[in-house]
Amino acid sequence: MPEVGGVVHTHSTYASAWAARGEAVPCVLTAMADEFGAEIPVGPFALIGDDSIGRGIVETLRGHRSPAVLMKSHGVFTIGKDAKAAVKAAVMCEDVARTVHISRQLGEPLPIAQDDIDRLNHRYQNVYGQQPAARCPLRRPTPP
Repeated sequence: MPEVGGVVHTHSTYASAWAARGEAVPCVLTAMADEFGAEIPVGPFALIGDDSIGRGIVETLRGHRSPAVLMKSHGVFTIGKDAKAAVKAAVMCEDVARTVHISRQLGEPLPIAQDDIDRLNHRYQNVYGQQPAARCPLRRPTPP
């Protein structure tokens, strides 16, 4: 995965609870569609001490839009183009894991249709946010 320039590993409470169950966090929030583009998947159980965890992470995330994986019975691993992006994904993973957990206490969360997830993810990844300074019509010229 040559596009990866940053990796984060946490044992954050809510996301690790999903990992302990071996259960993916379903994509039921627009923020999840934006950042993860799908559910947050679960990777295989792997013993600590060799490259099994790394292989499981790559195997799970290869071809998946999610920058986060819950390694079964372990915790969270996130990737990004740089360390900042990987940290953002880790923070968002914990936040949505908590919110979806709370939602499940009230009943079954409502899934977002895949077409809507695709549209939300594309917009967030390719359109949303600040425009480069040269293209921003509201940018004031910098004095010489």
